Amino acid sequence: MGEWKGYRIDTVGRFPAGDKGPEAEVWIELLPLHRIRMRCSCCGTLTSKVHDLVERRVSELPILDAVTRLLVWRRRVRCPNCGPKLEELEWMGRYSRITKRLAESVGRLCKMATLSHVAEFFGLSWWRVKAIDKIYLSERLGPVDLSGVEVIAMDEFTILKGQRYAAVIKDPRTKRVLWVGRGRGRESTQR
Repeated sequence: MGEWKGYRIDTVGRFPAGDKGPEAEVWIELLPLHRIRMRCSCCGTLTSKVHDLVERRVSELPILDAVTRLLVWRRRVRCPNCGPKLEELEWMGRYSRITKRLAESVGRLCKMATLSHVAEFFGLSWWRVKAIDKIYLSERLGPVDLSGVEVIAMDEFTILKGQRYAAVIKDPRTKRVLWVGRGRGRESTQR
């Protein structure tokens, strides 16, 4: 269950709606397995020394129609190069409060639904879903390909009935959007 490599399930608790929040929640406590070699999340050096354990509360994909939270006891390794640093885990980012599996699901669902709907579905805040979607898009799309661009055009448009503005830079020949940002004029493009 879960496939949290390097960890074992210690305790599991299910709380009905109203006990810990508006929705039913499942809490799973994960304890680290004994490992001989651990990898530093900063430099990638293998080490066998543990500095200490830190408790992290992490969001995971829903289980049994309930919001799922993990209580993960993360190891800080004693890296000879960096000092005390978090152990690298393949299923969770360095300082992340969500698993990579949840982030991938949020990013895929954002292609088809609004951020508000995705946030409600996974029990996350709108701001967290927006940040996950930005990271997901930057990883999938990569940097803008400017090869073949000889001429650019800039235009501005209003957001929310003229109260806010945004600028767009595009290739007029192919009509491909190269950049969009908030603000008006050149000042907004020079940030």
